[in-house]
This record gives sequence, structure tokens and C-alpha cells, in this order.
Amino acid sequence: MTQQTLQETVASFDELTAKRMGRVRRYLRTHPRLVVIGAVVLYLLLTLPGVLIAAAVPGANATGLLVTTLAVSAALLYRRKAPMTVIVLVFVFECVALIIAGPQGGLGGVGMIIALYTVATSYSAKRTIPLAVLAGSFQVVLMVLMGFPDMEGMELDPSDGIDEAVFSRIIIGISGSFVIGFYIAAAAVGMNVRNARIHEAELNHWARQVSSLAQVQERNRIAREMHDVVAHSLSVMIALSEGARVVAKRDQARADEVLNELSGTGRAALADMRRMLGVLRQNETGELEPQPTGGNVEQLLEGFRTAGLPITFTHTGGDLPEDTTFQLTVFRMIQESLTNSLRYARNVSDVQVRLERRHDDELRLEVMDNGDATRVPSVGSGRGLRGMRERAALYEGTVEAGPVASGGWIVKAVLKIPECGVKNDKQKTAKE
Repeated sequence: MTQQTLQETVASFDELTAKRMGRVRRYLRTHPRLVVIGAVVLYLLLTLPGVLIAAAVPGANATGLLVTTLAVSAALLYRRKAPMTVIVLVFVFECVALIIAGPQGGLGGVGMIIALYTVATSYSAKRTIPLAVLAGSFQVVLMVLMGFPDMEGMELDPSDGIDEAVFSRIIIGISGSFVIGFYIAAAAVGMNVRNARIHEAELNHWARQVSSLAQVQERNRIAREMHDVVAHSLSVMIALSEGARVVAKRDQARADEVLNELSGTGRAALADMRRMLGVLRQNETGELEPQPTGGNVEQLLEGFRTAGLPITFTHTGGDLPEDTTFQLTVFRMIQESLTNSLRYARNVSDVQVRLERRHDDELRLEVMDNGDATRVPSVGSGRGLRGMRERAALYEGTVEAGPVASGGWIVKAVLKIPECGVKNDKQKTAKE
């Protein structure tokens, strides 16, 4: 997976998230300034009628109330940049408006509701809920100190059992509950929006992480394939060229056969490299040839025999499963093991390649040569053996490699046959 593919994957996830929002929310998400201005306009529409009504009351300070209203609306313009600062300013201005307008006036707490919502979208519930309760409680206390509720003009008949003090407390309790309840509700809505945004951000983060992991895995897979193709092909070509030079002095016809095998190996390696590199191209339209499978093992062994390895192949316990990926893994392991024998072993007179399928769900692979016990120091990076272990890990398998006590080198691999391969083989046997 290339960087461009990674970006396309994340972009497609963002597009899916945007579709789930709907047109209105998607439009508002892409136009944050419009949302800020809309909130200020909504605030003015809800508070200015109350200011005009208060202006009609004799002795009311309509100018001061209008100034505080405009001050709150100006502060709300910056609510997203500095939510805590804005909520403090709005709280102060609304308290001032409450003092100016008297116990029956004020701005109705609309500014605090908007400011609390904004704070809740930026901070945790541990801050916003106590803040909403404290702000509401303080404003209720201030209303009581300003003489709320105003009982003048209200006639209560003592014979009805209604006490003025009790009735006043009931009014204060109901009003206070409404104020605090509205503030908590605004904070709760803001917290819900914040949680949704956090969840969306986490999904985007995991989408990027998964895409990045897929990119790394694909890079490792291509590195393994490139190593197998290059190391195998070059090792065989070197062995063939050295053999052709020796044979040419005695048997020209045999030398021609070796040279033909040399050129064929080179062309096959070039085709394999073009196929793998073509996968990396975004606009590749050509058809890709299939990867080698279990059926190509005999052809692989024949190539090594031509290069000079005396190979004896033994296969017991049934055919390989039809899973092409599993067959490719077996093919590459045999290829890597024989390549190492060709490169590093000396005085080899016998190479045993054994494939054994056991218990229907396990495959054992063994490649052993009888070369000199003292191996030529490796000039490679160890990527081949590491690549085999990575391939085996995909099938819950293991790979062991080391010298043989009697002389030579052995590679042992145990692979667990995938369930789909076992199932397909049982169905095939039942049909037969």
C-alpha cells in the first residue's frame, strides 16, 4: 500500500463520516464562522424582546441592559477560541444585567446556555457539570437578594392555608430548578457533541493506524518476494555461468544447454520483478501472471539440478492444499533453502527435499544437504531465514535451521494447513 493509497483510505473514511452527518450538519461543520454568527443572532433574537419590554417599564435602565446584551453578544463571537474566558465574561455581564433590570428582569440566561454548551464541547464533564450548577445557583441567590419573587400586588387569602413565605420558597425552588436544569441540559448536549467528536477522531486515528500497518505489511511482503526472486535467480545464474565455463572446454553442446538455462533463469527473474513492481503502480492495467505454486516445485528442482545440486525429492501424505498462498509459501521456502545450499555449501553430493503431510492439518518440510560441516561465512543480511520465519508465522508454523552432526546443513519447517484447505480437500475426496 503506497502513501497515496493510505491517503485515499483515510479520505474515504472521512467521506463516509461526512455522509452519516447529513447535509445540514456537514454544511455547518465546513462553515464554523457561520455557526458562531448564527449563535449570536439567535441570542439577540431571544433577548432583545425582553430588553424592549424592560425599556417600557418606568424607571428601568434600558440603556444599561442594552449595553450588557451587546457585550454578551460580542463575547460569544470568541466562544470557540477561548471558551473559559468567554463563559466568565458572559456570567459577569448577565449578573450585571440582573442587577440593572431588577429581580424580574435580566437576560434570561440564554448567553450562559450557549457559553456552557461551548465549554462542554471542549472540557470534560468534571468541569462543566459543577460549573453549570455553581453558575445557576449563584444567579438564583443573586435573584433572591434582588428581591425575587416580588410579592407586591399578589393577594393571598390566609384562610386558604397559603403562607406567603412558603409560597415564595416554592417560587424560588421552581425558578432555581429551571435555571440550573437548563444549564445542566446545555452542558449535557455539549458533552454529547464532545464525545461524538472524540469517537470520530478515534475512528480516524485507527483508520490511519490500520492503513499504516497494512502499508508496512505490504512492504515486508514485497521485500520477501524481491529477496526470494533476486537471491534465487542470481545464485542459480552464477552457478550456471561457472558451470558453463567449465563444461565449454569439454562439451560445447552441454555448455549451450547450460547457457540456455542461464538466459531462461534471467528472463524469468526479470518477469517476476516486473510483475511485483507493477503491483506498486497505481495505474497498472496489464494482467499479472500467477505466482508460483506447488505444481511448480518440480520445475524449481529441475532448475537447481541443472545448476549442479544433486536433489532427491520425496513427497508423502497427500497433495498440497489448493490454497495458492499456502502453496506459494512452501515454494518460497524450498527455493530459499536450496539457494542457501547452492551459495554456501561445499562438496555437496546429496540434497534431500522432503515434504510430508501429516494429520491432514500439518505439513512438514525438510531440506538437508551433506556439504562440508564448516560453512562459508554468509555475506547476506539474514533476510532469507527471517523471511521464511515470517511466512511460517502466517500459518502458525516454525522454522529451524542449523548444522547436521554428520556434516551438512538442514532446514526444518512445520506449517499448519489452513482450515479452508483441509475443508476443500475433504470435499474433493468425498466427490471422488
